[in-house]
Parts: sequence; C-alpha cells; structure tokens
Amino acid sequence: MKNNDLLMQIMMLDFAVQDASLFLDTHPCDEEAMRYFNEAATRLKNAKREYRNQGNVLVNREIDAYQNGYLNSPWPWEGDRKCGCMKNACNIQ
Repeated sequence: MKNNDLLMQIMMLDFAVQDASLFLDTHPCDEEAMRYFNEAATRLKNAKREYRNQGNVLVNREIDAYQNGYLNSPWPWEGDRKCGCMKNACNIQ
C-alpha cells in the first residue's frame, strides 16, 4: 500500500478507535461496541507497524536523529547552497 493511502487508513482507524472508546465510556456493557473497538484497535496497530516498517515515522518521538542524519546536516540558519535562500545564495553576511 502507498504511504499516503496507509497514512489515511491510520487516521481513519485512529478516529474509529477514539470514537468507540468514547462510546464505551457511556456504554461499558455493550459487547458489540467492545468487539468493534478491539477489531479497530488491532487493525490500527497493524497499520502503524506496516507504516513504520516502510521507514516512516508517525510522531517526532520515533525519529532516530543519528540514523536520519539530523545532527550532521547543516541547520537551516547555517545556510546550505542547496537551499537557495540562505547566506550563500542571497549574499547575506
């Protein structure tokens, strides 16, 4: 599945889990709602795992700074000739 499609599925499943959770707050004995919640939560967990296995991150706490090279790459304010709008490109001293 493409990243955008998978991300959309994650968002829909996350909404379904949250909605079912709120419903269960007021209807704790509803077995059908509990089955729906469990199924949606399982599908959400699997979709998130698949998305992460493709090398994507869902939240910033999942980013490995060393793996992604964030610490070694130039910071935005340091000016990078690839940028096209910082110090070197705009002749800013």
